[in-house]
Amino acid sequence: MSAPSSPPPEAAALPAEERATLDTVAQAIAASPHPAAGEMVELLSRHRERCAGVAAALACYPKVLEERSLGRRVRSLDTLVELLAGANDADVEMFLPMRAIVGRTLLMARLNLWRFVRYVLLDALPATSPRRAPLLDEAETFLLRCVHTKLAEEVLSSIGMSSELSEPVRRNAARLLVSVWDAEPSPEVRAFFPLLEAVWNARRQIRVNLGTMLGLSETMMLLQRGCDPRFVHYFVEAGRSRAEALAFQEFLMGIPSEKIESLEQLLEERGGGSLSREETDRLLPQRNEGHGVHPGIESYRLYRERHLQAAARRLRGLPGPKHTAEEYVMIHFLERLDRDGPAGVGATAAG
Repeated sequence: MSAPSSPPPEAAALPAEERATLDTVAQAIAASPHPAAGEMVELLSRHRERCAGVAAALACYPKVLEERSLGRRVRSLDTLVELLAGANDADVEMFLPMRAIVGRTLLMARLNLWRFVRYVLLDALPATSPRRAPLLDEAETFLLRCVHTKLAEEVLSSIGMSSELSEPVRRNAARLLVSVWDAEPSPEVRAFFPLLEAVWNARRQIRVNLGTMLGLSETMMLLQRGCDPRFVHYFVEAGRSRAEALAFQEFLMGIPSEKIESLEQLLEERGGGSLSREETDRLLPQRNEGHGVHPGIESYRLYRERHLQAAARRLRGLPGPKHTAEEYVMIHFLERLDRDGPAGVGATAAG
């Protein structure tokens, strides 16, 4: 009987900087006085092997547009655009290439690996350890990178599924998606990703205060927390639609536009004024931030809630934003892409 094959190389599963941090984490835990330190190091090793296994499965599938024909059937960027335009959130998984499905699985495996790393660092290393804080910061960075990559892919997927958008916009979205699925992010993705990452990092740090429902304090906090100003400028420019303005308010306040409009009507009936902190706490949805939910996961939840609400409005022909704020900015970027190229991200807010 032949010997079992060795685990696939980790290099295909995890970037070099992540592997280096994992090595340092293993050394720190092994040297800690925690009674289960040995078990933790073993579990960490197994998590890494599992990620490598998923990467090996990914390598079994060709790049998305590599196999271009089968008999009279042809696969191309055009056919992918058509497939996405005919899909929605209820059935999109049935249309995605297998490389995209397995690639998503690898991303989630990496995300859960870094969640595990955070757990063991908090448990195994005492608060006084000089290695604890820097390693937690690195784990946080890599975990958020996974969350933001997943969010960016979903923004592009949503645009690709929006059949009411122009064909060039959907084609550009599909082309960028292919580069993400093939783990070869295009220059356009690399140009736009930092903007979205800064936006999501800033949003998870602000506390909502409905006040006069104008979102002025939240906008200022967003900029103070490092949000890319081009994102904010896009929505405060003259000429933006009511739907875009509501999408930005949804992003800031974390509540659907239907509730925003009812609260604005309430203030109007009062003759102006603002909502108190007590009213804000009562009206805003309660989050599980105190029950172990990572802030990055909360960012993902906030996006998905807004995305699903916008998708439902599109599907049912209801009033209100048909896209999230992030999607509106990405659509604007994709509209300019053929004219400006990747450099156009530097002028995303321009008219």
